[in-house]
Amino acid sequence: MIQSMPVHTSNPSGAPPNEFPSPVEEETATEQSQAAASDATIRSGIVRSFLDYLQSLIEITRWQLLSAVVLMTLASLSEGMGIAMLFPVLDAAGLNMTNEGHVGHYTAEVRHLLMKLGLPHSLWLAVLLMIFLLLMALRSLFGRAQSVRTMATVLKFEMALSQRLYRAIVDAEWLFLTRSRSSSFTHALTAEMSRVNGATYLFIGSLSSSTLAAVYIALAFKLSAGTTLLVLGAGALLLLISRRWMLAAHESGAALSDNMAAVYAAATEHLQNLKTIKTCDAQGAQLTIFKGLEGAALKESLRNTRSQAAGAFWFEAGSLTVLGAVIFVSLLVLHVGAASLLLLLAIFTRLMPRLATANSQIQSFLADLPAFENIQRMERECLRHAEPRFAELGTGAGKQTGESPAQASELRLDDVCFSYGAHLPLVIDHLSMTLAAGKITAVAGPSGAGKSTIADLVNGLLTPDSGRVVVNGVDVEPQTARAWRSQVGYVGPDTLLFHGSVRANLLWAQRAATEDDLKDALASAAAEFVHTLPRGLDTVIGDRGMLLSNGQRQRIALARALLRKPLLLILDEATNSLDLENEQRILDAIERLKGRATILILGHRVSAARRADTVYIIEHGRVADSGDWTSLAHRSQASSLLWLEQTP
Repeated sequence: MIQSMPVHTSNPSGAPPNEFPSPVEEETATEQSQAAASDATIRSGIVRSFLDYLQSLIEITRWQLLSAVVLMTLASLSEGMGIAMLFPVLDAAGLNMTNEGHVGHYTAEVRHLLMKLGLPHSLWLAVLLMIFLLLMALRSLFGRAQSVRTMATVLKFEMALSQRLYRAIVDAEWLFLTRSRSSSFTHALTAEMSRVNGATYLFIGSLSSSTLAAVYIALAFKLSAGTTLLVLGAGALLLLISRRWMLAAHESGAALSDNMAAVYAAATEHLQNLKTIKTCDAQGAQLTIFKGLEGAALKESLRNTRSQAAGAFWFEAGSLTVLGAVIFVSLLVLHVGAASLLLLLAIFTRLMPRLATANSQIQSFLADLPAFENIQRMERECLRHAEPRFAELGTGAGKQTGESPAQASELRLDDVCFSYGAHLPLVIDHLSMTLAAGKITAVAGPSGAGKSTIADLVNGLLTPDSGRVVVNGVDVEPQTARAWRSQVGYVGPDTLLFHGSVRANLLWAQRAATEDDLKDALASAAAEFVHTLPRGLDTVIGDRGMLLSNGQRQRIALARALLRKPLLLILDEATNSLDLENEQRILDAIERLKGRATILILGHRVSAARRADTVYIIEHGRVADSGDWTSLAHRSQASSLLWLEQTP
């Protein structure tokens, strides 16, 4: 106590008091002010997050949530009425309630009703006990229905949030997605959604506990308003004291989200590169990294648990103290009758655990609330970078119906410039080229020349900073890019195949395809080998198609692209990892498509460039040269082609 007193309590020297704070005092005051402002900001952020959460919950699960609240209210009222029936039961059992205030009046009214009904006094106890048991049975019935309805509400909310986020992700602009970490999306759709599920269950559970607590408080008011007000005041003080643990739970929950996101990112990247890791015998180093990240997440989770356990302990300890104070004050100050005090104790011993449970649920809810905040933040960011709504291209390049093949499209890039950021260098620099309808055009250049960016510009995934991408005389704009992409077939360097059958992988591109369509696409892609597989088209090809060779995977990917009957077929480095035999098969298949589709081949192999009607040599995002392969090879600039792989 002595240390807590002010240092300058007097001025014995008679000098005037210091009107300005010392540097130490000023620094301390500043720190306290900053801490107070930080706490206020955190509280404000929690309130906003909770209001956003509540609004979303009501919008998505309106009727399910309402029915759950109605059922929990009925369950609470049944239990409260059952407790209230104890007063007449005790009166019928011989305990005198006449001088017990409101309770005495209430039991007298019940006696009067029983006499008015003409019920013999000997049956009063049995009838009242039956009513008590019936009310408790109803409470169990309503509680069971409430549990089912609560789970339905939780699952609907989680499903709606996950679908909303997934749609926002897949509808976002490609440039935004390339700048984002895919593991962050996976983490939000899985672990964070699971935490939101838990938070919703806790929130509805706290509503249930609070509803029942309100019923008990109403009963306690009937017995003794003074004692009940004393308990409520003490409970409010306990909640105020618990605030620090609630803020700590929310802060720890936010840190846990960040740490778990790091774990997800590491796990995803490590598993995607597992072959390289094992080849380099780097399992130990990767395990050390993973253990460090997971250890940080577990440490944060443990801190969160400690905070919640501390809050629960002090709330329960405070509740016991309050209960002891209630007994003392009720007997010696408020002079509550023995019977009323007995019933008050019965109510309070049931009320306090409910309040403790509600307090614990609120803390756990606040710990999981950051997961909802992250999901909302990610959804808003994706929506902010959403592609424009789908619109038709409005050209003769629309996909035709019927048996006749679609007419191939001429495509031009007119003076196109593009960079991946405002302060980043141009990847494509004033580039112009023409892809003749029904012909094969090759774009060749060293790594980093901009070939894949050209592919993304051509298929509408990226929008030029300046210049135009034109299909049959009409600009491909953000509003029409999706319509144009529906007419494009794409085969990239990393073949996208799923763990499923060959048939399922093909139908993924065109669900309405018939057996004849599948057969024609496989024949056009030189992929008839699938018919020799153990179960033919129904053979499961493993994760990412790993049960097939590189060449087989690429030919299935080509068949899938052809199944769309595209107006434009893009092969982006699609044959660079293949051996000569498989590459020749695919190039032969592509050459047979001339006239039916416009074909763009991007790569750095001579074998692909030789098949093209026109070859564009790209260096530093510009056209360095163009023409057919024969003319290019004999020009003086032929030395610039030395980087090409000299595959026959």
